[in-house]
Amino acid sequence: MTLVALYRSAPLRQRIAKGYSVYVPEPRPGRGAADLVAALLAHPPRLPAGPSGQPYVLRGGARTRGALWIDTGRVSLHDPAARAHAARALAMSVAQVAADVRHRGGLLLPTGWQQQPDPVGGLCADLHSVEVLNPVQREAFTNLVREHSASLIALTGRQLYGPGGVAPGGSARLSRSFDQVSARYLDSCAPDHLERVRIRLRQEERVGRLEAMDVSPLGLPEADSGGDVTVRLFDAQVTVAGALAHALLVQALSMWSRELERTGRRVRQVPQFLVERNRARAIAHGLAAELQVDQGKRAEEAPQTRPAGRAVRALLSELVPHLSQLDATADELAPLFLGVELAESAATSGFVRNENDMLARWHTVDRNALAPESLAQGLATPDWLTADHLSAINKGLAPGSWATARIWLTDRVTEPAPRPDRNHEAERNPKPESRRDPGRPAPLTADQLLDRLAKPDLPAPEVLDALRSYCRTGGILDLTRPLRSRGRDEARTLRRVLRPRSGQRVRCEEPPASWEDATATRALRAAGEQGVALMHWDVPAQDRARVREALRSMGRAPGGVRSVLLTDTTYTAREDEKRGTVEVLLVAPREEADR
Repeated sequence: MTLVALYRSAPLRQRIAKGYSVYVPEPRPGRGAADLVAALLAHPPRLPAGPSGQPYVLRGGARTRGALWIDTGRVSLHDPAARAHAARALAMSVAQVAADVRHRGGLLLPTGWQQQPDPVGGLCADLHSVEVLNPVQREAFTNLVREHSASLIALTGRQLYGPGGVAPGGSARLSRSFDQVSARYLDSCAPDHLERVRIRLRQEERVGRLEAMDVSPLGLPEADSGGDVTVRLFDAQVTVAGALAHALLVQALSMWSRELERTGRRVRQVPQFLVERNRARAIAHGLAAELQVDQGKRAEEAPQTRPAGRAVRALLSELVPHLSQLDATADELAPLFLGVELAESAATSGFVRNENDMLARWHTVDRNALAPESLAQGLATPDWLTADHLSAINKGLAPGSWATARIWLTDRVTEPAPRPDRNHEAERNPKPESRRDPGRPAPLTADQLLDRLAKPDLPAPEVLDALRSYCRTGGILDLTRPLRSRGRDEARTLRRVLRPRSGQRVRCEEPPASWEDATATRALRAAGEQGVALMHWDVPAQDRARVREALRSMGRAPGGVRSVLLTDTTYTAREDEKRGTVEVLLVAPREEADR
């Protein structure tokens, strides 16, 4: 056997410019926030070095004179150790800058403090710039971030905060910005085409700079990121932990775009009006926004929407394979995933999903938590900056749910589900034409499956076809969380649609040891004959974990049959006995091509 080719979309270098605002409690002429920033930039402190060995740099902004950025320079964040080093150096840099600002009579604060003489003057972004190797990568990454800009704004937006708490909504910065506009689709990064984009921006937005877009394809000269692609969507986060989680998100998007380049695919062109409409909704409402779905050729039909939280979950799910390649750990990804997952799947939600929610929760618990002195003290403490405060809040609210969600996240990022590369051996020795329809649509995601099954009076063959399409996605097939996010009544209806007829259901008393157990064999036979079968356990609540562990250890079912976790819940039986229900669908392929 000869190795012909090996592909792995490894991470490239990136840079983070971490933003904060400066607050002067008793400003006077010549002694305001802008004056303090100018004085500090004239004699900047020497900051710690990051993974590259180069010290971080303090920067200002011509348009945001009350803000400061700590620039990491180009660093490689390819593994947990490098990211931990970068986070520690960044936290120490923030603490040092906070001490210098205090020494000059001011306070370094998270952006958005309402009591500023000019709150808008201190609103700033965390700038994430990514290295690209050629114009095609530049085009693909810019267009990919553009497509998902509304979800990214909803997840990372920050609002104004003050003694009265946190203002409602999404992004205070973007709602007040006159020099940042939505990104345009790039057909190419050739100079002639980029000039046409500049002309169109001048005509439509009265700005002629590519760097005014949410995604600057040529970087930002003032941030010394020329040649990179700079993402300007992320509001400046309170903590370094939040900024590093977003850096992982940006790198995963970069790796996805390079995979598209390698396989000869392009990012679809979402209509500009739809990008701008969803962007405006995310800015105004954050994760409470309803985002309009791109219906493609069905655009003449009534517009469909989905909650921003669900759109964020779908995006994060798409990025899991790339996050796995980055060796991302559950602890690193918890600020991105767990709050959104818990909030979407809970019947009633007090869970925090982003830093807007985090600040609001802090204020609910302690009315003085958002006082400038309190927050400034946090920014002066490196350990506070690198702590995952979102997970700490969620774990305190519901330890059991948080632990379960963390186990789920660990399984997601460690499961062996790489995206397939081209089969070069098959290209040289093509097999006879497959029976698979060349026009076969892409596999359904969990949310797409549930949307399809929500149609009234769906025939059983169509239900089975939709299930088979979902089973082609690969990896762990788990409908429990997507169902919980639909609400109790809708989830009950969808489970009823998914359960096959009684003759195709197999009741199980004990966790199976293998697929050769009698109950498992009976269920496999039913699935082979009828296309789908259901394995059902009704066990003491504490035995649910044993059932799940047994199913995990059994691995893939034989014959190309896929297993889908449908139900995993507890209920109270007679005499207050706690019982657990686990249900697994076994879905047989239609043909060999499904296997």
